Amino acid sequence: MEGSGSLIEERGFYESEIGRVTEQFGAIAHAFSTYQSQWTPDGDVFQRGVNSIQLLWDNERWWIMSIMWWGVGPDEEIPARYLGHR
Repeated sequence: MEGSGSLIEERGFYESEIGRVTEQFGAIAHAFSTYQSQWTPDGDVFQRGVNSIQLLWDNERWWIMSIMWWGVGPDEEIPARYLGHR
């Protein structure tokens, strides 16, 4: 979002992982990382969703190749399989 930097600076922003499903084949991996967002560390959750992260292992470390996310709207639920850790 354009202009969100000043809002985040003023209000703060905290995102925490509440679930993850990871699959790996060889040097590639995909993670569905479920998150929740709050304006303060102990504040009300104002957004939840799922990050889709593609990773590549180069024999020394993992590199993020792409990331997309989908925030859950009021009429959507996060599937239970994305709320656990595997």
